[in-house]
Amino acid sequence: MSHNGIFNAVNHLGWLLEPNVPVIGCGKARRPCWSVRGDYWLAGAFEKRLVGMLLDKYFNVKLSFTERMLVFHRVPSPRGDYAVEVFGEAARLGLVEYQALRGWFIYPSGALAGILAAYTSPTTVHLGNARGRLKGKKVAVDASACKLLHSAKAWVIVEADGYIGVAKPVDDCWLKVKDLAPKGFRQLPPARLEEAVEANSELIGGLASEARRFIRSVVERFGNSDGRVYVAFSGGVDSAAVLSLAVESLGAERVTAIYADTGIEFRETRRYAEKLASMLGAELEIVESNRDFIEEVARRGLMTRDRRWCTRLLKLEPLRRAYEKRRVRVVFEGARRWESWNRARLPRLGENPAIPGVKRALPVYHWPRLAIQLYLAERNIPVNSLYNMGLTRIGCIVCPAMHLYEIHIAYKHNKTFYHKLASTISNNTLEGLARILRGEWRKA
Repeated sequence: MSHNGIFNAVNHLGWLLEPNVPVIGCGKARRPCWSVRGDYWLAGAFEKRLVGMLLDKYFNVKLSFTERMLVFHRVPSPRGDYAVEVFGEAARLGLVEYQALRGWFIYPSGALAGILAAYTSPTTVHLGNARGRLKGKKVAVDASACKLLHSAKAWVIVEADGYIGVAKPVDDCWLKVKDLAPKGFRQLPPARLEEAVEANSELIGGLASEARRFIRSVVERFGNSDGRVYVAFSGGVDSAAVLSLAVESLGAERVTAIYADTGIEFRETRRYAEKLASMLGAELEIVESNRDFIEEVARRGLMTRDRRWCTRLLKLEPLRRAYEKRRVRVVFEGARRWESWNRARLPRLGENPAIPGVKRALPVYHWPRLAIQLYLAERNIPVNSLYNMGLTRIGCIVCPAMHLYEIHIAYKHNKTFYHKLASTISNNTLEGLARILRGEWRKA
């Protein structure tokens, strides 16, 4: 497959029935396949438990996905702070959303309703001989079903002549059908990660081959005077893949990973940086800020998405000094176009305005996170444990780029730090903490 073909393939997510694994791209027409516009990835332990918890909460069904593969696809949030489409069992299972006041909520698909019905015997409302024409319509139900609506937890499973789906109670003895699908969806036999790696090996191999060529060509054009290759390493999967690709391209003896410790990093991340650099045989340089974050907050106030002084002072300035000391001309980073609209506008080879004179090269710019995960799995490279805690990005303990639920997770694991931060921004610690956990400061 050509590189243009590979880059086009990543815009689609497919699924094999046997083995039961996701595939990047549509390929054979027999595969279910969906167009994807945001980033997509294999769900981690927290995310798979979350789906099971929501099914238990809203359908009283205990269906575990712990040993199965789910793919999360980032989409705009209808009502909340964060939302993902969920794919699994060769079907679109619905949408999961985090709402500030409500917490986690699920919008199930008709396919998911079919899987629930095949797995167990949830209470179902029968709508008669209506086929698929009821989707999106309000329907009155009989007296026996009306009692069910009063006790329903947001969703009701409905059947209609060969179709099964979900509906939402809207009025007394009325419901609105949200989605219907043909009967027959069910859980498929579980598959191993190795099978997903094998099913995607040609595409991942093509992406890796192109990335290695890109790295070598950039080094040939803008190589550093000391002959070394520098990788900005954050501790996330993207920079882990770039570090591995750099080692594969030019040898571990030439590669230096530079990790910026802002002073408010998760403890797990620095340990992971040390472990991975040692595993790959690369040199690791840790640069630290000489500034105290809490003191800077007291002086400047909380950072926001549009006024991220913390990145400039605690990360970019130390990196700039380290690059100047080593006379670095080009640095490889793990930024990807799939991460955000801002990242999608970055050139693959450009310059960070905050670090003039140093070119920034992005080897995995075209890769979705699923490709990153499969590449690392193929090489038995471990990932940062923070992903299984539920974080989607690896950064500081508190950051305006975090989703609200990530702030809540970070607080749960770093309460002492958050209380100290809260007392810095308010005379009343509890009021300050409530302000931080509401997350409005991110957009102020």
